[in-house]
Amino acid sequence: MDLTDALVLGEREVVALVGGGGKTTAMYRLCREAAARGRRAVASGTARFTLPPGRLTSPLLVHRDESDLLRAVRPRLATAGSWVIAATGLGSNERLLPISNDMVTTLAAEPEIDLLALEADGSALRPFKAPAEHEPAVPEAASLVIAVVGADVFGRPLEPAWVHRPERVAHLTGASLGDRVTPAMVARVLCHEEGGRKGVPAGARFMVLINKVSPRRLAAAREAADLLTASGVQSVVLAQAREEPPVVEVRTA
Repeated sequence: MDLTDALVLGEREVVALVGGGGKTTAMYRLCREAAARGRRAVASGTARFTLPPGRLTSPLLVHRDESDLLRAVRPRLATAGSWVIAATGLGSNERLLPISNDMVTTLAAEPEIDLLALEADGSALRPFKAPAEHEPAVPEAASLVIAVVGADVFGRPLEPAWVHRPERVAHLTGASLGDRVTPAMVARVLCHEEGGRKGVPAGARFMVLINKVSPRRLAAAREAADLLTASGVQSVVLAQAREEPPVVEVRTA
């Protein structure tokens, strides 16, 4: 099973990824899987995002003017099975600058685009986070919001080395800084209306992706997934998005 099947993606989707621990990997993987199925995809962000690691295998389109960006995207997706990366500039630390919500709406309406996959917040390369007041930047056009967490955070201390905005996690869970991160803590944040569910548009589906689920992390990932489904999350995907096959298992309510 690939991520596309595990996440039950339809023929046309606008996917917003939030959280930490594998958003970038999942975004690019979904675009590659779409292309392999003969679909056309665009990877971008409503927050700053990074290029895929290693050799670039798809066109990178960078235009400050979004009208120019749109004109550049269209011919690149003229054939089935193609995908591009779209940004409005190059920022610090080799990050790409995001597109606007208006541009998301425009791209979502383009008949040439079957999948628009977006990073919708940052995590400072940490596997777990809770959003700040100004986050996330989930567009109204999103049809699916995926909250992502890295399973490598289980058992780690609730501190900046492992958790982005640990004070926000503490606020949402009642934990103290320095406490060990538990499956219950992760589940509480990801299903919270001020956590993983924050900003999910009315009518959009919501799912959770627990990434980096190695055999020794499987029990903790399953515990978190079962707590999430018991709290109303319909489906939780356990994955190793960099591996083949990427999906470990799917836990459903």
